[in-house]
Amino acid sequence: DVGPARGTGTKITFTPDGTIFDETTFDAARILAQLEMKSFLHRGVRIVFRDQVSGTTHELKHDGGLADWLEALVQRNNDVRSVDTRFVLDKPEARIELALTWTEAPRERITTFVNGIPTLDGGTHELGLRDAVVKAVRAFVDAHDLAPRGITLTAEDLREGLLALLSLRIKDPQFQGQTKGRLNNPEVRSQVDGAVRPAIEDWLHQNRSTGEAVVARAVQAARARLASRQAEDQVRRKSATSGRLNLPGKLADCSSSDPDACELFIVEGDSAGGSAKQGRDRRTQAILPIRGKVLNTEQANLKKVLENEELTNVVTALGCGMAAEYKPEKLRYGRVVLLMDADSDGHHITTLMLTFFFRHLRPLIDAGRVFIAQPPLYRINAGQDTLWALDDRERDQYLAKLSSRAKPEITRFKGLGEMPPKALFDTTLDPARRRLLRVTVPNVDLAEATIADLMGKDPSRRYSFILSSAGEVKDVDV
Repeated sequence: DVGPARGTGTKITFTPDGTIFDETTFDAARILAQLEMKSFLHRGVRIVFRDQVSGTTHELKHDGGLADWLEALVQRNNDVRSVDTRFVLDKPEARIELALTWTEAPRERITTFVNGIPTLDGGTHELGLRDAVVKAVRAFVDAHDLAPRGITLTAEDLREGLLALLSLRIKDPQFQGQTKGRLNNPEVRSQVDGAVRPAIEDWLHQNRSTGEAVVARAVQAARARLASRQAEDQVRRKSATSGRLNLPGKLADCSSSDPDACELFIVEGDSAGGSAKQGRDRRTQAILPIRGKVLNTEQANLKKVLENEELTNVVTALGCGMAAEYKPEKLRYGRVVLLMDADSDGHHITTLMLTFFFRHLRPLIDAGRVFIAQPPLYRINAGQDTLWALDDRERDQYLAKLSSRAKPEITRFKGLGEMPPKALFDTTLDPARRRLLRVTVPNVDLAEATIADLMGKDPSRRYSFILSSAGEVKDVDV
């Protein structure tokens, strides 16, 4: 009996100073997400979040810890399991907690923590987990003679579709960088491997049908990898006469062979592609038109992606392959720019292309090579002056600044194809005057959830998003 608690704890109040911070409004959704993460990491801890702005209260408590979080991620990402492949490990003596499963997703997702701190860049503990998973599955394959004929299972094949959460508690952690994004303790890799590998291997042997499902998932990944390589070999055939790549017929390539100086503009439609081809700098700017709304790769497997002509043309033009066959040294362009109409359809096509890049060409985004062009929606002629406005808000700002005596002439472009080639170059292609948005992923988990919600197979999530966000929409382009 430890007796009654002393007092009720400590109350801390933080008020941001507007003279220091540009933004002093708290993001309730982000706070709630962080608190939920803490409640999963520290199972049994009860956290109450009272949002005084909206008047809502959230109580967070997860007795199952990482196991509960794993289930929540599966539901949130609309994942399909490979049979029932949930594995949970809790070793207090080793201070390791692990929950993992295999899904049908064409990627591996491992989230790790050290002493409750998210290690977004991984580290030695994540390497130990990767080693353990591969060694355990290989041992199961050898023990039951499950190796497929004519196919070599790589480590990436065995881990494809893996969804894992690992929490580790150690003394004197050595982190890399001020944000503690990566663990560097060298001894931790073997410690995690030694604790996790035998546990996973025993679990596979005791649940043979589950183990066979994991192996079947790896064989499927290996066959898709081989199919991707064969498709890449086909689209990257050398021309017998010129020695150049067999590039897509619609691609208007640039003359420079220096990838760092070259840009590929992926343009919506042949009409806009024609204007862009005429207005571009032919030395460094290549134009590739695509037809309409491309395949939603969030709802398609790799085979369907490889069969899609528009996306195959993009990969062929880039020259670097995709997914597991990505080779950065073969990339033909230093910048990839999505150039779509400045309307709702254009935004939708941009979102579809971003989904494709995020799922199958993620290294391009991580390297900061993917951009979104900002073509104007309006041209405003006022006397001798010509102004270009991106949207209604910017148009209204320009109009408010014009003299009341001036009678401006306003033109709204229905599409990029309506813009004269010179105007398209001056406003959107010219490096000295254009506006580009670089695509970045500051929060991978948030990006994963957002793409799954907006582009996944479950329409109820999009419906909920529309209902919750409808009040923020100011303009609807019909």
